[in-house]
Amino acid sequence: MSGLTLVSSNNMTGWGQSQADYQYRHAVQTDAYELLDLIENRFAYAERFPNGLTPVRAELQHLISSLQGRNDLIAFCQSAFHALYDHHSITSTGLLDDYALVPSFADLWVEKTANGYQIMDVRRGSPAMQVGIRPGAIITSLEGKPIDQAVADFIGLYPYALNDERRSYAARVMAAGRKGWLRRIGLYHDGLEWTVELPTLYHARLRRDTNLLSVSSVSHLGRRYGVIRFNDSLGYNETVQAFDYALNTLPNVNGLVLDLRDTASGGTALVARGILSRFISAQTVYQRHELPSDQRDFGVKRCWSEEVEPRGWTFNAPVAVLSGRWTASMGEGLTIGFDAIGAATFGTDMARLLGGITDHTLKETGVKVKLTTEKLFHVDGTPREFFRPRGYFNFADARDDFGRDGPMDAALDYLSQH
Repeated sequence: MSGLTLVSSNNMTGWGQSQADYQYRHAVQTDAYELLDLIENRFAYAERFPNGLTPVRAELQHLISSLQGRNDLIAFCQSAFHALYDHHSITSTGLLDDYALVPSFADLWVEKTANGYQIMDVRRGSPAMQVGIRPGAIITSLEGKPIDQAVADFIGLYPYALNDERRSYAARVMAAGRKGWLRRIGLYHDGLEWTVELPTLYHARLRRDTNLLSVSSVSHLGRRYGVIRFNDSLGYNETVQAFDYALNTLPNVNGLVLDLRDTASGGTALVARGILSRFISAQTVYQRHELPSDQRDFGVKRCWSEEVEPRGWTFNAPVAVLSGRWTASMGEGLTIGFDAIGAATFGTDMARLLGGITDHTLKETGVKVKLTTEKLFHVDGTPREFFRPRGYFNFADARDDFGRDGPMDAALDYLSQH
């Protein structure tokens, strides 16, 4: 048997396992490169960054060689989307200790201002509202760190793109917390400093009506008005039928308030069209789209308008629409659609989610991601993310110091005059 090498089955098994591990690591790393290419080729808002170049490759490519498995890839994808500071681009699969999705699972809207990391609004029915956090408070610490350090650590060393918009994004995500963690938030307001511990919205659900819609009629200045509030229900096709039922069963009203302030999870164009269709008498454009990748790749601009057809009897009385920081995605689309057809709008800035997303599956591992690939516009050309309601308030979810709902009161005042 001279010259013959005998290999035990155990060694063969070990070799096979090593080969399989290598192939899997290679697949994971290949998909990470595919994600970088996808972002560079399809992300719709590259002009936000210096020289029109997304920062993801420059900031994260050096990490790819260390990726070992599927969870590493998912975490890498999430880091890539954080580098875009776009709340709309996300992974479809999560990890146990993920940061909460904003705005769906956020209850504090934070922005970097001249005063610091300021809470602009507090979500109705949330843990943050229940413990008395108010708009105007300044966040001083997150995750046991001073806020500036926490934000810097989240963004990472040597960011290719850094501005207050990215810092605001980071603070919002951290304030929403990680899925399995208790949030610890340091605050300063009106000369007082304190720290609160709060569960995330994965563990403490919002206090809200469990129906798709909350429907009521209210008396204001001697007249009767309907109020329909959407309970984060724009993603359910059944909402169209529920809305039809609400319109048909409201008593004879002199006007209608549509409250879109709790639509943080977005929804579908089908539901949006189903709602808008009850307020028009002719085919109407309600939103414009643009696909920047066609112009980037071929020099040919592709844009189109989305229309809605009348359906059922037309509601002809005056309409007012309420929106705020937790009006997101299709909620934002519905708001600008109503503005386009002449409804009055009241509230504050919306969630400002960028454009429209498309689903993508990374080829080797099957990890799914959602990337912003379309730009969306009001029919007057205003980018959807820059739309402001005509009746503007500093905050829209929290009540004012006297317990009043400013946007609702303004909407009812408007209806009483029209």
